[in-house]
Amino acid sequence: MLGATLILAGLLPLFGEAPAHRAVDPSAFERWFEAARQGQLQIPAEVEREATRYRYVFVAGFWNERMPTYFTQNAQELRALGVPRDAIHFVYPSSHKSIEENADAVRGQFLEIAEAGPEPLVVIAHSRGACEALAFALENPEFVRTRILALFLVQGPFGGTGVADYVAGEGPSMDRRIPLRYRAIATLLDRLEKTKLKRGKHGGLADLTHQASENFWEQILEKHLSAIPIVGPKTFYVTSETSPSHLRLFKRATAWYLQTFSGPNDGVVALEDQSLPVLGTVLAVLDAGHSDLTNRGPSTRAPRRLRRALIQGIVMAVGSSEARPLTDAHAARVGAPFDDLPQVQRTR
Repeated sequence: MLGATLILAGLLPLFGEAPAHRAVDPSAFERWFEAARQGQLQIPAEVEREATRYRYVFVAGFWNERMPTYFTQNAQELRALGVPRDAIHFVYPSSHKSIEENADAVRGQFLEIAEAGPEPLVVIAHSRGACEALAFALENPEFVRTRILALFLVQGPFGGTGVADYVAGEGPSMDRRIPLRYRAIATLLDRLEKTKLKRGKHGGLADLTHQASENFWEQILEKHLSAIPIVGPKTFYVTSETSPSHLRLFKRATAWYLQTFSGPNDGVVALEDQSLPVLGTVLAVLDAGHSDLTNRGPSTRAPRRLRRALIQGIVMAVGSSEARPLTDAHAARVGAPFDDLPQVQRTR
């Protein structure tokens, strides 16, 4: 069970020290992001130079096959800061397979990217891609220790999503608290998604129910306990919530559903489900929809400056002196924050 996993993981630092890592102060990240969003962030030349020392790996999320502009503007922002085109890489896990079914392909792509050069990797993973990236990290801790500088996990459904529950027939039914217009749209989306599932498409959606997610992370954390002190200090969550009125029509409908039954959300994932409470650091809770930080076009009405701000915040995080080295003991504590076990249990 997860409780036993946490107790054992809390003992791990006694048996070995995690290597030194670079910490990122959440308040500094939020300050950088907000300044960048307003077009007021001045990135020092030394930070830009530091940023060019790394390779950047974008890992796309669910439905990436239908999003041709996924990470396009994010990559353009990196290039504008001087990062060479050949130091920017993309991983597109299949939406039709589970995280476990994608594992070999994701691992193969990371190994191939690592072979392109000795530079440390900065991973920027979004939505279910964030889950794929963290699962890879836990299953390959030596790779993380020697090759990955940081994992920035953006709006990942680590606790699952009520949208998947609803499609799977495991979530609560619509009621009058949701405006009629959005009940109708959500019902239409549900029928379309179930049709795709019958045709063998979007098989990975089953991974994203709350129960399936809880089972998956409980098992992988218990299996890879020794990886937690290595992966935890390098893991940073970027979470978000927004008003349904800020979203386009389809996500506005799912946002209303989630707001009614799960609370604050980004239109696809409830805020409380966008991180794992047992490892890593939550950098920020941003005002952004689920596609706003990583996509442009029909999926979002958000301006480009949000995608620019995400990248500039990350560049400051990996290149700024404020992203300070941690001692080994502190790194181990960040990787295994298990002092108060009752608080790590999710409630819904």
